[in-house]
Amino acid sequence: MGDNDTAKAIAVPLLWVGLDDMPLLSSNQVITQVDQDHVFLSFGTATPPVLMGDEEQVRDQAKRINYVPVKGIARLAISRRHLGELIEVLQRTAEKFDAQRGE
Repeated sequence: MGDNDTAKAIAVPLLWVGLDDMPLLSSNQVITQVDQDHVFLSFGTATPPVLMGDEEQVRDQAKRINYVPVKGIARLAISRRHLGELIEVLQRTAEKFDAQRGE
């Protein structure tokens, strides 16, 4: 085996830097796509249209809406192996969140 033998690997901790310099964006829409090597995660935000007036006017306005746009804010590509890790991290995060809220 060569110099890159994983049995001889040394664990080096990762240090996240620059997170506070990145914009914090809110997403309420997610779509996924799959190809041979990656899963694509696209995040966006949809804002409900403003409908005003009495019930009949609101209904008429809603009938004229063809679609509600989703503004894309981030698109990520992740390998299948890392997708499994992401699912585990999100599950643990959801459990921690629920435990903090007493659910």
